Amino acid sequence: MGKSVHIRNRNGRLYIEVYLYGRQIRRSLGLRLTEDKVQNRKVLRLAEIIRSRREMQLACAEWGIPDMVGNEKSLSTYVEENYQRSGNYTLGRCLHYLKKYRFGSVSLRAVTPQWVEDFQAWLLGGTGLSQGTASLYSSALRHQLRLAVRDRLLSSSPAEFVRNIAMPESRKQPLSVSDLRRLAEIEIKGELGEEVRRAFLFSCFTGLRVSDLKSLRWCMVREHDDGSLWIHKVQKKTGAGVFIPLNGSATSLMRKSDDKCAGGGGVTGNRAVGNGDDFSDCVVSKDGNDFVFPRLAATKTNTDQYLAKWGLKAGIEHVSWHTARHTMATIALEHGAELRTVSELLGHSDLSTTLRYAKATDSLKKSAVNALPEIFSEEN
Repeated sequence: MGKSVHIRNRNGRLYIEVYLYGRQIRRSLGLRLTEDKVQNRKVLRLAEIIRSRREMQLACAEWGIPDMVGNEKSLSTYVEENYQRSGNYTLGRCLHYLKKYRFGSVSLRAVTPQWVEDFQAWLLGGTGLSQGTASLYSSALRHQLRLAVRDRLLSSSPAEFVRNIAMPESRKQPLSVSDLRRLAEIEIKGELGEEVRRAFLFSCFTGLRVSDLKSLRWCMVREHDDGSLWIHKVQKKTGAGVFIPLNGSATSLMRKSDDKCAGGGGVTGNRAVGNGDDFSDCVVSKDGNDFVFPRLAATKTNTDQYLAKWGLKAGIEHVSWHTARHTMATIALEHGAELRTVSELLGHSDLSTTLRYAKATDSLKKSAVNALPEIFSEEN
């Protein structure tokens, strides 16, 4: 027999045994038989229900049809299980709002196109979220429904029949190289302000989000065999790893303003990271767990207010942490970096996400036109 499911009694403890093409899998049911015959009949009925449900799941898998047992699971439970495995920040926030939604306890098989449409309408009108954030959370839910199809819990995603919340066009502009130079010459008062300034400029050379700047530790700064310095870090938002090389400007920005040395704790093996004179006087910390930007990591203050005032002093509007990430993508492309490379530096899994950051600037348009061949000679 190719497959079969049985209930086994081992010293009063009940197990389910699955025989699947020569393999035997045994799982405890957490049920026990006692001297109470009435109670035993109830326990055995429950065990038989479990056995039949497992047998049905195997049949569904064999015939390639949706799991008629698994899709009884609630949507929020399925999403939470995936969130526990991935730790994805956006998925976690989507789960938060799914649990708050009045009809969020729906089972997987009860999710319909109308339910998806109503949930999206609630995200837009009943939560106070911006359209862009609502679009992100809606996209996260849509991905979960596609995963449910992959897991054979659904035959098709009900979200396929509903238009997603549109991602609004960003009105924030990236900074130019001259903008960065102006900002670099303007100080922000206070120890926290100075660290916010350095961290922002550092983000313009690395593309790190503010959440990753806050969690960046010296042990994540590593020296490769060729002497170059790289950041090896798991992103807080997505859970994906990024590997970012540091140029001279980024390296100098890691200096602590109140330390005598540039690094004060970056370690590779038993020695401090180094980059010529910048790191020659570094002292290796005990475990490398010191934060690169400790004041930023510790503060509960909304540091965007520092950036907004700083930008206005330089004559630049709408300076925020996200501006730095946008700036890194655009300047890198303007200086010849390939889109795929920039996407990997930013930690994007989809090139379309990078395209939202990297709008065609005048410089890119000019370079594209200048690359076209000339067909008329100067004499003509």
